[in-house]
Amino acid sequence: MTVPEPASSPLSAANQRIRDTAKWLIGSAAAVGAALIAGSQLSNIGRLSVGWPTSMETARLWVAAAGVLLGLAGVGFAIAAAVRVLLPVQVLISDLAENWHEPAAELRPVVAFFQRRTKYLQGSKNPEELIRRRDELVERLPQPDQAAEARAAVRAGIASYDRRIAAIEEMANHEALKATFERALRRVFLATIVSGAGIVGFAWAANPPSPPAGADLRNARLIGAQLRDVDLRGAKLDGADLTGADLRGADLTGASMIQVTWSNTICPDGTLSDADGGTCQGHLQP
Repeated sequence: MTVPEPASSPLSAANQRIRDTAKWLIGSAAAVGAALIAGSQLSNIGRLSVGWPTSMETARLWVAAAGVLLGLAGVGFAIAAAVRVLLPVQVLISDLAENWHEPAAELRPVVAFFQRRTKYLQGSKNPEELIRRRDELVERLPQPDQAAEARAAVRAGIASYDRRIAAIEEMANHEALKATFERALRRVFLATIVSGAGIVGFAWAANPPSPPAGADLRNARLIGAQLRDVDLRGAKLDGADLTGADLRGADLTGASMIQVTWSNTICPDGTLSDADGGTCQGHLQP
């Protein structure tokens, strides 16, 4: 004959739902971390200059690195917080009794629950009273040579208190798990903000804006133009007027610059054209 498995209690089912949600949070955080790592490979971070942040280009590299670290730290913090929900929870009636008046931080929500809802104490004013009543019954347990009816009555009373204690401990474990989950949610929310800031910083830094390669700027009037850190590789700047333009950090590799007007122009290396013989030629490398 097949014996049916006992049905799980509502609290056990609720605990399982909480742990399933925690597993989902862990999977989501891991997916964010994987996406962040994959995004670093698909970005333009390889185009950024290595070195101390003395220019926008090198500063972007540091911001991108900090963004990745911040994002991964947030993901790791979220996973650690969610994993705590999956750890076993064990709150005994003795723990409640010891922490009834001055509860430890981890048991404060559990004790507060029972203090607000005394009906879950199974007819007792506090856990200590329930323990005392059971101990008194144990002390009254008749010896084996005494009447069987007396022994049975005392044992039935002890079993009744054991069931009450088991019910209280089951509720206490559930409340402890709920409190752990609520703390985890707050930490995951904080970690999400941190990771989001890191991802945004990385996305901004690893994808610097640049005009189309080989831009045709022939005879363009770029007087006073702000062209710092701009990608002008292969651009056609023949006849362009760069009076007062700021070219610090600009990449002019392969650019055509015939009859360019240099006047008070800040060259890519940070020097002034007027101090360089009225030209930036020879000073085009940041």
